Amino acid sequence: MDGRRSRLPSKKGRIITADREVCRALYTKSMQIKRLIPGDEEIAYRTISELKLKGDRTPENFDYIHRLISLNTNYLIIALDKNIPAGFLIAYELPRIDCNKNMMLFYEIEVAETYQRQGVGKKLIDKLKEICREKDFLKMWVLTNESNVAAMNLYKSTGGVQSEIPEILFEYFAEY
Repeated sequence: MDGRRSRLPSKKGRIITADREVCRALYTKSMQIKRLIPGDEEIAYRTISELKLKGDRTPENFDYIHRLISLNTNYLIIALDKNIPAGFLIAYELPRIDCNKNMMLFYEIEVAETYQRQGVGKKLIDKLKEICREKDFLKMWVLTNESNVAAMNLYKSTGGVQSEIPEILFEYFAEY
């Protein structure tokens, strides 16, 4: 035991503290990590509503969710703890023009607050890395800001190597 404490929801919905390793063992034992496919629209809709949109609004509709997970180049991977959404990761497979291998844009990851620092993010990333190995992708990449310390630590702890060249992001919006 490392002596560090974590927040853990009790059966009555109250937050209790417990040793971090105990929390990790409790969560990850029952955690299911899966890539969503057509037929999983309901859990995708619920996961996105609860974790991405924080209950403030809902995704466009089931048809949109169905189209998203039906494209075999889109990867919506979720973590479920006894059918409760604990986290999700979304990534996109991109073809390369300079070689006959694809790469994976790891676009976003979100872990519910009560599941943070319990290994959920690592398990989601490990699942995506497994897919990349199976499909023999050239590389997987993700963008973040140095100010996002949690993301920086997560990506480094899962084998990500920080690029030596600072990236600059330009965005184009609907008016193009």
